[in-house]
Amino acid sequence: MRFTKTFIATGSATFSVATKEEYFDNADCTGAVVATGSYGVPDENVQYAPALAASVTLTTGENITTDVNPATSKYAVATFGITGSGVKSPQLVGTTMYARVEYADGGYVIVERPALNGQTTSGALLLRNDELLALVPLVGFTNSFKVLHRYVR
Repeated sequence: MRFTKTFIATGSATFSVATKEEYFDNADCTGAVVATGSYGVPDENVQYAPALAASVTLTTGENITTDVNPATSKYAVATFGITGSGVKSPQLVGTTMYARVEYADGGYVIVERPALNGQTTSGALLLRNDELLALVPLVGFTNSFKVLHRYVR
């Protein structure tokens, strides 16, 4: 599976994030695309604020002090959809999409994706060494974060 997140600037301090999943004819991501999945709308809209000094725990365990941009993320309200020639038995159970994606060699994968529920989360963003780091606050500490996700170009 190829998992892609696209970041689109929507204002001077805002951007949207859209996720797309592609499944190929072969489990090693070769061959034709047999399934494509997404929420059909941007997954979330992010607003960020001017930078402030903070302590950040990196994925290596190293702690650094650097400037981060506090951010608030608002998720969409949307269900996951998946289509393509390899998709078998897609069904929405409650708010979760289940589907079987079959490969040319007879193998398959079960895709299970919950709906987005419109929740709002707070954290921070850090651009470091050509990576965008999405940070979550450390409970009980002021201006302290740890890395939740790393995005590379």
